[in-house]
Parts: sequence; C-alpha cells; structure tokens
Amino acid sequence: MPRWLRVIRGMIGMGLTFATGVGVVASMIFVLPTWLLLGGDSGREMLVMVIKSSIWAFPIGVAFSGVLAITARGLPFDKLSLPRFAALGAGGGLLLFGLLAANAWQAWSVSDAIANLMLLTLLGGGSATATLMVARRAGPALKSGDESRSLGEGEGRGHASRGVLLEPPQ
Repeated sequence: MPRWLRVIRGMIGMGLTFATGVGVVASMIFVLPTWLLLGGDSGREMLVMVIKSSIWAFPIGVAFSGVLAITARGLPFDKLSLPRFAALGAGGGLLLFGLLAANAWQAWSVSDAIANLMLLTLLGGGSATATLMVARRAGPALKSGDESRSLGEGEGRGHASRGVLLEPPQ
C-alpha cells in the first residue's frame, strides 16, 4: 500500500479514536451523573451534547493526525513529547474553530466564541495527550528486525516470495 494511503487510513482512524474517546469521557462526565441525579429529559439533552462533542472530535483528530504525519515522520512514540502532542492536538482544535468562526461569526456572541475556542482547544489537546499515553503503554507492534506484514497475510495464506505454501489443516 502506498504511504499516502496509509496516512489517510491513519488520519481516519485517529479521527475515530478521538471521537470514541471523547464520547466515552463526555458520557461519564455528563450523562451518567445527570441520569442518576435528575433523570428524564435533561439526560436526553446531555446525550445529544455527548454525540455532538464526539462529532466535533472527529475532524480535530483527522487534522491532528495529518500534521503529526508531516512533522513527526518516522519517530517512535518514546521520542515524542507530551507537550508537543498536546500542542498539535490543540492546533487541530484551533483549526476547526477557525473554520467554524469564519461561517458563524455573526451568530456567536463574544462569550460563545470564547467558550467554543476553549472547548475545541482543550478537546484537541486532551485527546492528543491521552492518545500518546495509550500508544506508549501499548508498546511497539514490531520488534527490531521484524518485517511488517501486508494486509491479508497470515498463517493460512501462502507466501510466494519465500517459496512456502501453508495450507489449512483438513
């Protein structure tokens, strides 16, 4: 697979990771306490807010991943710093805020604009930091000297380049 396709696949995956992580954290912060304490209709409103925040986290993750692919190409996770990751994530949030502000500037009051700026910046920086911490904890997928497999290769498939054909047991 060409590098640019892997980068695009990674950008979409990072966007989905940001959206999922924000959804889980936001539901723990907003929805569960609201249903336990208040119940009823306010819980539905909070659920809508969680879904909206997850939707906004997706483009932040995509932008963050694109900038990361350009600036940190080939660096392992242990060589990347948390402040740099947080800054790149916050930059993704600022980029999304800029795109939104260009279209909604008349609809927002000054306090709404400041709140959206803070929310999107913190959402991006926090998600990026959490992503790096999880990636460092997971460890490397390959050890030094290992070859990466292409998609579709596995135990039940033949490896024509090595002259070995593995057949499934009968």
